[in-house]
Amino acid sequence: MPLHLLNTVRRLALLGLGLGLATLATAQTSPATKATAKATAKKPVVILFVGNSFFHGHFQSVLKYNTGSIVDENAAVPERSPRHERGGPWGGIPAIFKKLTDEAGMAYEVHLESISGMPLKFHYDSVRAVVDRPGWDAVVLQEHSMWTLPARRTGHPDLFQEYGTRLEQTVHARNPKAKVYLYETWARADQTYPEGKAYSGLPVDSMTQDLHRGYYSLAKRNGHIAGVAPAGDAWLRAIQEGVAVRNPYSPEAGKVNLWGADNYHPSNWGSYLNACVLFAEITGQDPRKLGAKEQAAADLGIAPEDAVRLQRIAAEQVRAARKAEPAKKS
Repeated sequence: MPLHLLNTVRRLALLGLGLGLATLATAQTSPATKATAKATAKKPVVILFVGNSFFHGHFQSVLKYNTGSIVDENAAVPERSPRHERGGPWGGIPAIFKKLTDEAGMAYEVHLESISGMPLKFHYDSVRAVVDRPGWDAVVLQEHSMWTLPARRTGHPDLFQEYGTRLEQTVHARNPKAKVYLYETWARADQTYPEGKAYSGLPVDSMTQDLHRGYYSLAKRNGHIAGVAPAGDAWLRAIQEGVAVRNPYSPEAGKVNLWGADNYHPSNWGSYLNACVLFAEITGQDPRKLGAKEQAAADLGIAPEDAVRLQRIAAEQVRAARKAEPAKKS
């Protein structure tokens, strides 16, 4: 065979081999890797979570979860700053949310601005520069766990309404197309079962109902809130359906405890349920599709069957809330 023909044959053979290897590599790529690559290729949704320890999670397993995947806006700020807290950067529930979106093949750039114990008034008065920044596609606001409640239950509902609205207006003045969500918190066992507390002698249902009224009343009155992530309602649903314990001071076998050791902040299971609720409300996707092999649950030591149950509770609560009380879209 002439030399030039031989070289041509060799080039074609090498080309065919290369195409075959590429096809094989593509076929052997795992679904998770494909989803991550797909998410990376998209323009991300830039989302900011504003709140306190009910976002960052308080306990180390959640507080330090997946920290490298999100931006903690308060990490490494000077000690003189009102935003300063030792121990960051933090991941928390927003970092679990980030993990879920990655696994679902969605592109989210997640930012966290959380300061322990602080209400929305503090964030408006002292940290507004973070909220008043161009580039946010979505912002999620979480009030202090007691401030949305009626005044007779030690709440500050007027301040919640005022500063929730002020922060929404701040977001939309800078980012008119941004979606602003509210993150409904959950009943505190430490305010229900011990004596001398705001809800002593009442079931956790009572505090949940007051929290629900507080968050949904702001969404309705404001008119520019894209939605409420009903985490507190999802906790009550999990309790009523026998998935979670009602009273953490009297543990029940075979049920998960959504509260952590202080009967106040969320446990790994409570944090995971919250993240699934946020995932369902914000992305519009069904968390049940994540399934028993979902990685964040495994990382947090949550059994596959419990992860599936919590995914179901989140999906059902978000669907029920949208039917019952649809918020206006901004």
